[in-house]
Amino acid sequence: MLAGGLFHTSLRAGSRLGLRTSAGVNLLVAAALLLSPDLVQATDGLEPIGVSMQSRMRGGADVAVGDSALSQVDNPATLSLSPRGVLSLDEASKFAIVDLRWRGPIDTAESDQKFIHLHNLGLAMPVNDRLTFGLALHSKAGLGTDFNIRNLLIPFIERHVHSDMKNIGVYADAAYKITDKLSLGAGARMEVATSRFGLVLGPAAVDFERGYAYGGGFQLGLHYQATEDLALGLGYRSPTWFNDLSGGSMKASLLGVLPVPLGQGSIPDLTLPQRVTAGAAWDITEWFKLIGEVRWIKYSDTTFDSTTVNSNGWIDLRYPFPMGYRDIWAFILGAEFKLNEHWTLGAGYHYLTTPVSRANLVPCVSIPIQHNATIGLRYETKRWWVGGGYVIGFPETLKGTGYSRIPLGIDYGFSEIRQAQHMISMGFGFRW
Repeated sequence: MLAGGLFHTSLRAGSRLGLRTSAGVNLLVAAALLLSPDLVQATDGLEPIGVSMQSRMRGGADVAVGDSALSQVDNPATLSLSPRGVLSLDEASKFAIVDLRWRGPIDTAESDQKFIHLHNLGLAMPVNDRLTFGLALHSKAGLGTDFNIRNLLIPFIERHVHSDMKNIGVYADAAYKITDKLSLGAGARMEVATSRFGLVLGPAAVDFERGYAYGGGFQLGLHYQATEDLALGLGYRSPTWFNDLSGGSMKASLLGVLPVPLGQGSIPDLTLPQRVTAGAAWDITEWFKLIGEVRWIKYSDTTFDSTTVNSNGWIDLRYPFPMGYRDIWAFILGAEFKLNEHWTLGAGYHYLTTPVSRANLVPCVSIPIQHNATIGLRYETKRWWVGGGYVIGFPETLKGTGYSRIPLGIDYGFSEIRQAQHMISMGFGFRW
């Protein structure tokens, strides 16, 4: 369903490293082609708790640690922490069961969309003691609901209210070690997004068939080893600027019957949020590490705060669609316990401030979980590692305020949505 651009990079820093790099990049590209976005069913909001398996063990914190080739997604400067003279390839997957329920004025329904299946892949390619290049494939998704519910002005028929959004990005990054303590990183990314939804608006039902958008952005990072035991990290991700999300048709039906085609639908200038992340990692003892991280995600100037749904047909429709996503602050506290030479146990807590306005409640937008707890176990040698973990998103309920900012969303001010989540995370990595 999705198609994205892929980077192919060949580095020639000595014949041996060149051969390794070319083989590694080919492997990344092949993996990107095999990761079918049809598998991505999302009900976990737009921002993942963590990109790498290691970060999800400790609540998602990674910007100051950088112990995976996937850490470059959060902070490209962490590429400089990769072992010198070897290639590092890391893969992380997550599989989740989601409990998503909607209670309206006259009906209650449970979402049929329950399964999340996301993959990430990272590659670190050191050139010398100062310079490291990286590639990453990062898939994420959001919104995702699937209800059959009756509405106040169409009470005699169940309507299919649904949505999904899928996103895949390819990152090309570089990190340079300025001093033994300070590293800077930068990179660019290309992203593809696709979405569709169906919604009841008063006496009418509107369906937006699948559309696509293509865009990109950049990321910057800094990593500073303040002391032997204390590391600091800072990461910035720009907004992702897309063209119009378009390509699918729109149709509307009055009182649930006689659907009328409205022509091609579009959402103008799709924009995903920018993010600033700061963190610290403290090795309190040889076996105990404490990690803290703060993130600011700016939704207020993106499509997920407010947008317009357009149709281009015999009826020119311009429908305002305020989803009401607020700017989010995320606070993470994680810890790692080194049980012995090979085994590491991780645990963490991840908290979000209120992500969605109650007045903008709508059944085709799931809500990010505010309270998350994580635990995981990793086995590591000099050449490879493997690990797994568990994430629980505690039940979250959002109730309407008695009125709705969604035009003709008469039901939604008197409704509520409840979401909970259980996730299994897995990953592995190799170094050559």
